[in-house]
Amino acid sequence: MRLCQIRTSLGARAPATPLLALVVALSAAFGAARPAQAATERTEVVYLVGKGERRESPNAAWVPVAASEKLAPGAIVRTLGDSQMALVMPDRSQVRLNQNSQLEVGSQQQQSGLVVSVLRLVSGRIWSLARPPSVRGETGERIRLTTPTATIGIRGTDWEVEIQPDGSTQLVVLSGVVEMSNPQGAVTVASGEAAVSREGSAPVKFVLVNPSSRVQWVSSWRPQPQRWAGNDAQRLAPIIRRIDAGEYSGAEAALAPAAGSDAGSAVLLADLMLQRGDLDAAQRVLTPHARDGSGDPRAVALLAQVLARQDRIDAAQALVASGLRQNPRNVELQLAEGDLAILQGDAARARASYQAILRDQPDNVDAWYGVGLIASEREQVGAARSALGEALRRSPQNGRVQAELAATETFAGNLPQGRQLLESVLAREPSNYQALTALGINKLKAGQTSEALDDFLRAGAIEPRYSRAWLYSGVALYQLGERKRAIEAFHKAAELDAKDPVPHMYLGMVEIDALDPGAAIAESRAAQERMPYLKSLNQVANNQKGSANVGSSLTAFGLEEWADFYASEAYSPYWGGSHLFRADRYTGKFNKNSELFKGYLTEPTTFGASNRDATLIPSPGHYGRLEALYERTDWQQGALIGTFNGMTATPVPLAYFISGDFAKADARPDDSTGRSRNFTLGLGARPTYQLGLFAFATDTQLRGKLRSTQLPSDNLDQDEKRVDVGLNFKIDPENQLWLKGGKGSQDNSVNGSLFSPEISATLNTAFSTNIFKPLGTLDSFFSTVDQDDVQFRHSFSAIGLQWSWGVERSNQDQNGGLSTTFAPARLDNTQHFTIRATDVWASALYKTAAGHQAQVDVFGQKSEQHRTDVDQLTLAIPGIQPALVPTSGDRDYNEVNPRLGFKWQVAPSQAVRFAWQKWRRPASSSTLSPVDTVGIPVNDRLVSAGGKYERGRVQYDGELGSGFVRAYADHERVDNGLGGRHTAVSDFQVTQLESLRNRPDIFAPKSELEDTPQFQEGRSDSAGISYNRLFSRTHAMAFRYSWHRTEQTGANSGLMIPFIPRHFAQIDSQWSIPGQWLLGASATWRSMRYRDDLNTKPIKAGWSLGGTAYWESLDKHHSVHLVLDNVLSDKAAGNRPDAHFSASYAYRF
Repeated sequence: MRLCQIRTSLGARAPATPLLALVVALSAAFGAARPAQAATERTEVVYLVGKGERRESPNAAWVPVAASEKLAPGAIVRTLGDSQMALVMPDRSQVRLNQNSQLEVGSQQQQSGLVVSVLRLVSGRIWSLARPPSVRGETGERIRLTTPTATIGIRGTDWEVEIQPDGSTQLVVLSGVVEMSNPQGAVTVASGEAAVSREGSAPVKFVLVNPSSRVQWVSSWRPQPQRWAGNDAQRLAPIIRRIDAGEYSGAEAALAPAAGSDAGSAVLLADLMLQRGDLDAAQRVLTPHARDGSGDPRAVALLAQVLARQDRIDAAQALVASGLRQNPRNVELQLAEGDLAILQGDAARARASYQAILRDQPDNVDAWYGVGLIASEREQVGAARSALGEALRRSPQNGRVQAELAATETFAGNLPQGRQLLESVLAREPSNYQALTALGINKLKAGQTSEALDDFLRAGAIEPRYSRAWLYSGVALYQLGERKRAIEAFHKAAELDAKDPVPHMYLGMVEIDALDPGAAIAESRAAQERMPYLKSLNQVANNQKGSANVGSSLTAFGLEEWADFYASEAYSPYWGGSHLFRADRYTGKFNKNSELFKGYLTEPTTFGASNRDATLIPSPGHYGRLEALYERTDWQQGALIGTFNGMTATPVPLAYFISGDFAKADARPDDSTGRSRNFTLGLGARPTYQLGLFAFATDTQLRGKLRSTQLPSDNLDQDEKRVDVGLNFKIDPENQLWLKGGKGSQDNSVNGSLFSPEISATLNTAFSTNIFKPLGTLDSFFSTVDQDDVQFRHSFSAIGLQWSWGVERSNQDQNGGLSTTFAPARLDNTQHFTIRATDVWASALYKTAAGHQAQVDVFGQKSEQHRTDVDQLTLAIPGIQPALVPTSGDRDYNEVNPRLGFKWQVAPSQAVRFAWQKWRRPASSSTLSPVDTVGIPVNDRLVSAGGKYERGRVQYDGELGSGFVRAYADHERVDNGLGGRHTAVSDFQVTQLESLRNRPDIFAPKSELEDTPQFQEGRSDSAGISYNRLFSRTHAMAFRYSWHRTEQTGANSGLMIPFIPRHFAQIDSQWSIPGQWLLGASATWRSMRYRDDLNTKPIKAGWSLGGTAYWESLDKHHSVHLVLDNVLSDKAAGNRPDAHFSASYAYRF
């Protein structure tokens, strides 16, 4: 038995009423979560050490029993001397019988609407973990155990009962609450307490100092006499034969006399004591021979295992370290060092210990297994296959090695191969708890959740301290709707593997599903503390928002800066959840698209994530969402949206996402109308563990009839299409390649009439006449953008650094024209702007164990830009030639733009960051290159395609108790060059129907900027502070203030940059209240700012108020979302004068 075996853990809108029949049909077709089922229809014997017997009734003859046998209600089982038995019952309870114990397996009875399992302990000692399906509001017992002197009512708990030699019954409760009674009285026994019931007297309760020591016998520890005897094997051969034959008591009696003076006898005796759970006795036997590490190496190594099982890891480590100083090349001590390092989350030290063994003993199976286990936990599939393959080459029938190799294949998505190997192992070793756990994970990933839970229960009955089984049983229970039992399992997994953040991540996801952000935040903080010990996140399921990220719970409470800090601290380019969550934090489209594409490329099956409760691990399933939306600003619109997505696991993981969005809008001030439809298709597949494939396409069409003052009788057409495809190739988890190509186009056109007193006045003044009337003809307005790109990235970790490099090529063509007639004049304006960009870049990120970071990025950027503008005036008067004013410009850039960043970890969860960034924005709509420097992103809201951006920023982040502070000072310079020029074409904007194309997620962070500034060049100095505070589990607030001093340079020197106020302040408050409600309120102050770069269109200073309310049903089928925003203190204080109200109802299935 190895220590590392015990604690290993791996880590849209639609109408409701008219479509009711369709909803019902689709719900049935897609299916709902299955209710939790019993683990087995009959009690099953899952483990037997030594000899066990059964009989079907009290008068029947005893017959031998074997593992995997099923027992009928009323059957009686017993264990003989030196024997143990494990059972899994129909109500999912796990039961262990110690030696010389007899138990009657009764029937299940109905009591107060609950199913109660009835057992009778005739003699001996049993342990049980009662895990019956939870029932909302349950208060009664779920298991009733009778003994000759007591009746014990159990609700769902961890307990032990022993009938003592005098006939009394002793109860020990390790968790939960148990009622113990007899005719003379009753007591309630809580966690950590014990009670005894004797004939003729009421039960008496007492407190145990260390109750967990009572159940140390409940384990899978098997004696290994050949291993521990070492050079004494020949001398102790007769006793070894007795141990191999299961005659443990006789062997102990033979070893005891010599154990005080003979180390060989002592280690064999202690090994037997460990098997029967007497850790204190084993420690007493070994301590004199270990002599604080200077004694017999076998005694030192085994004593370290004893201390570790007593949760005294530090003492065990100190003992082994002392032993290695005396015997640095002793294999048992090196194995103990490696096993302890795994328990402490120190993979590097563990690997070094095992590899040191292999240098001296290349055929050591235990060392090869240790190396393979480390790689398997981190999903380094190639390394795991190699090391475990080496172990199997030397020991072909080694069950634990085969089980871990099968787990590796399962984690890699090779489910048939993993299943075949596991079934062969379990056919030979039905009680191999590692294989049972791996088989359960395999079934989970295949969508066989109930069957998976059966296997986890079997594994847990055999080895209750195996954290991997607890972790994934929690996943299975949650998928089956057993939230309470799932939480219990995750807490147990966290207890058994205290350094692993994944149980806390799962708990956070469960609490977020329950709309309990306060509890989720507590789990996220616990996960964040353990991130340095993370093994792998590949088995943590994400959705399109990266909800598995540790910052997700904070965003649900509006604590955006705190969430961003957590996301930055845990950021990994190798995990899709990092990218997808960061994408949801960005307000600029370039950064958002960049992280979205990285996330979908890294985890292409994210498209298939559940839209209701999280599945926690990637699992097959099919889902749908129908939503109806009403929205009102200066326009009012109704929309119907249908979304269908899912994932299949065979023959390869394949995910899909299909969405249709149909909307109709009417203007409130006039008779303008519009209709839109948008289709989205996403496909993701992982044909092999190494290869992921991704495809994404959108097609948007908008048709409008404009009846506004300026455009009194016009037709508007907008069409937008885009297709992106790509792949991700994992050489190993920290050595990956990404390749993406995309092509998109946007076409806008308007024609009809144009009312413009400004144009007519200008013409009349120019020609000294009054013949030009304000009402003219808009002969044609068109604007097209065509963009394509090819991008490649390679990221890998080597020599203590995280390296990335890549090459990108992007092209963008913008064409536009505006033709108007104000008889007898015709005005024609055309614009053509092209960008051809090539980027070659490299990045190196260094992280220290203390949390400090240094990042250096170098971008070799080549940008060829050409722009032509032609303005023409034609008069319909004979003999007058058209006036033509062409303007053109070319700019070619071939430059090296570096970025530098440093992060100083002041204290745990406190850091100071500095970033200096130079960047020329490419022609693409996204990039695979880094968009941040040590967690500080480039500001893509200020710089346009082809423009140059420079920045210096210092930032402090600090978690202080229940609050978080961010403070920063920033200097930015922007030169948008040719792309920032203004023409009649670029100034002609049709924004009336923008809400039909852009429906922001109201849970997403809001930008300080009300719109994207358009200007040629300028600079900005700013400073800000924000404070996020969690006041209670149900209430949080966030305050933000920023000061800006902006100034345009060049032609508009001295003018302010549009939309950036001098002062910005915001306060948000969020509440989680009973009944599945989330409420939010916000107040925002902006000082005076301008809409345009000429500073002719001011926006007054003032307040903007808003509120949100969200409700969903307990089963998450139904949800309602209400938003009231942009309630202004002054109509002229906002970019848009009208309040924004929206209401949506969604049905998910």
